[in-house]
Amino acid sequence: MAKLMVLLIGIAVLFSVIAFKGGNPLVGLLFVVVAAAPVLYVGYAVATRRRAGATSARGAGAQQRGQRTLLLRATAVVTVLAVGYGVYWVMFEPKANDKALSRVSDLDTGCGSGIARKYFPQTAEHTGAGPHPVAMFTISESGSSHPVYPTSGTADYWSGNGLDPHRVQLIACLDAPDEGEFLTDCKFTTDTIKLYRGVYDVTVYEARTGKKIGSEKLLGSRKPNCPGMVYLKRGTDQLHTDPEFADYQSVLRKYVDN
Repeated sequence: MAKLMVLLIGIAVLFSVIAFKGGNPLVGLLFVVVAAAPVLYVGYAVATRRRAGATSARGAGAQQRGQRTLLLRATAVVTVLAVGYGVYWVMFEPKANDKALSRVSDLDTGCGSGIARKYFPQTAEHTGAGPHPVAMFTISESGSSHPVYPTSGTADYWSGNGLDPHRVQLIACLDAPDEGEFLTDCKFTTDTIKLYRGVYDVTVYEARTGKKIGSEKLLGSRKPNCPGMVYLKRGTDQLHTDPEFADYQSVLRKYVDN
């Protein structure tokens, strides 16, 4: 029992640190209270027992026990609800980024999942008329995230390499691709891998708050162009085409230009 209590206190302290660093002091304070609760309860139980032992009135002792049981049950319900919300926030809500921004690629953690996703208080507020500068990221066949840069002659606010990351208002994140239509077999030195048209879910977030503002569907190119070399995740046996930059613009224009 003592080991379990120490483990729970350790987890509460860890979640508290994550919450304070992630920009949610309320959740951080909640887990501080949770970490301290076992010690506070032991102190309360000892004090109550001493008071109960000091009285000779049997009825009063029974009444105190009833009140204590009711208080403990109410406290347990409130604690479970509060801790449930705290755990949800730590595991699934974005956390504040505390690192300096020097280039658009520094915003890639805005596309992380669960505890890894960040928002960026240093970036511009998403307000007013467009354009709303966007940083776009996709997932490579190896599973790593990398920026999507515009074609030559495109305005820099479309995730341009020279775009000041502090000006960014939106982050667009492509999920790993689903399998679309079959295009061709790609032959490599040691293997042949099937190439499919990629089908992507793209989610748009506010860079400054991490708030989701929309989601769209995006298709990869229909061109059966095989790469000269590719790195694949373990267990992956197929390739997917990336969208053309014009397709990004077509799908995301309503968020960026308006």
